[in-house]
Formats: sequence, structure tokens, C-alpha cells
Amino acid sequence: MPRRPRLAATIRLALAVSLVAAETGGCGGERPAAGKAAPAAPSPPRADAHGFNDAIAWVSLDDGLAEAARTGKPVMLLVHASWCSKCKALRPAFFDPRLVEASRQFVMVNVDQDEVPQVKAYAPDGEYIPRILFLDPSTGEVDASLKNPGRRRFLYFYGPQDDLVSVMERARARHGSAS
Repeated sequence: MPRRPRLAATIRLALAVSLVAAETGGCGGERPAAGKAAPAAPSPPRADAHGFNDAIAWVSLDDGLAEAARTGKPVMLLVHASWCSKCKALRPAFFDPRLVEASRQFVMVNVDQDEVPQVKAYAPDGEYIPRILFLDPSTGEVDASLKNPGRRRFLYFYGPQDDLVSVMERARARHGSAS
């Protein structure tokens, strides 16, 4: 019987802690002062880099489209597959410090087409891989003017020798970027 008062005290303490947490906005949090703006919308969860550099803020296709619509940043969509030798050969290009820096002006979407088959809808000239497309942030549509300038076929294919950073700069100039 002596345990009941201890249990009741524990319950009262837990209720008091939860009331304080609710009053302050969470564990140790503070309520925003009157007139202050609420915190910015959280960034979408990071997606797997699939070997294309963890230092880049990759997001999933759905999260990327939503983030682009919210922020106005253009989307750079990388479509690949884990088994593809050309995709593996492209990976080192994403470790170029210029590309990493440029990536901060984009919503970077990294999709393995075997894991996310709906990405095959983003294949204006075929389902080859790897392909890199730039999407208009307001429409989510592929910008057909932003293709690999060195190609006559497979217009969205990039290899490690291609100047992807220049195309990123063109995309940023064309679509702007909310940074």
C-alpha cells in the first residue's frame, strides 16, 4: 500500500512536466515572442546519395517537387540505377567542389529508377541512364532547353567529362533561385 502515494506523486510530476513542456513549446523550447514570425518550414528529409556525394542535400522526387514549389529553386533531377556502369562512372563528377557549391542553389533530387519507377515519366527522349534533367520550379516540368549541349542523341545524358556545372549555371540563370 505505501507504493500508491509514490505512484500518485510520479503521475503528478509527469503531468506537471508535460504541462510545462506544452506551455513552453516542447522540451526546453521557448514560445516565440509576440510579433515574431514562426520558424521556416523544415527542409525535407535527406535522400540516399547512392554514391553521388553525401555532402549534397539530396531529396526524394516527391519531396523535391514540393520543396521547389515552396522555395522557387529549380530542380536538378539525377536518374540512375545501381547496376549501371555509366552511372557509376558519373559519380566522381558530383565530388567536384564547383558542383557541390552550385548544388546549394537547386533542389537536388537523386532517384534510382528501379526503386522509384514513376521517375520514368521524366524521360523526354528515352529511358536511358544516367540522365540529368532540370525542372521548372513552378510547373515541375522538364525544361527542354537545358540539355547536354555536346549531344545530338540522348540529350540528357552526362558523362564524367561533360561540363555539368555550366548547365547548372544556365539553369540557375533561367529559373533563378531562392537562396
